[in-house]
Amino acid sequence: MIQRIQSLLLLFACVCLAVACFMPIGTITTDTMYYSYSTWTLHENIPDGQTIYPTFILGILDIILAVLGLVCIFLYKKRMVQSKICMAGVLLNLIVVILMLWIYPDVLFVKIPAMENQTLNTQYSIGAFLPIISIALFYFANKFIVNDEKKVRAADRLR
Repeated sequence: MIQRIQSLLLLFACVCLAVACFMPIGTITTDTMYYSYSTWTLHENIPDGQTIYPTFILGILDIILAVLGLVCIFLYKKRMVQSKICMAGVLLNLIVVILMLWIYPDVLFVKIPAMENQTLNTQYSIGAFLPIISIALFYFANKFIVNDEKKVRAADRLR
């Protein structure tokens, strides 16, 4: 049945990831400039500012995760496959969060010539927290899927 609680959790996770594609992750300030950091680019925070660094991998991973969640909703007859897809979604989402909050700001942005030898101050916005929320939603959806599988196996033993 599609009306299960895990289907709603997966749908909310897909919505969070789709919205995260269009929300800015945060702003990065240096001694001389402000930069806007999104899932697609890091660019100067001025009107028509130039793109400093492409971060489209985050956007692509968010789209893949949203599609993965939608596919998982319609695999309700194959609960074990659905559970494996949910755990893959959690793992892939953790990779997105690590890339977004640690690798890009602390490792890669420091090597950009415009930001070299400057202190970076990062302020995160709502776009940084939506993938974290979707991790929790994927995890709890997996818990409900496993509980359903246990109930079905227990009912099969009683027959």
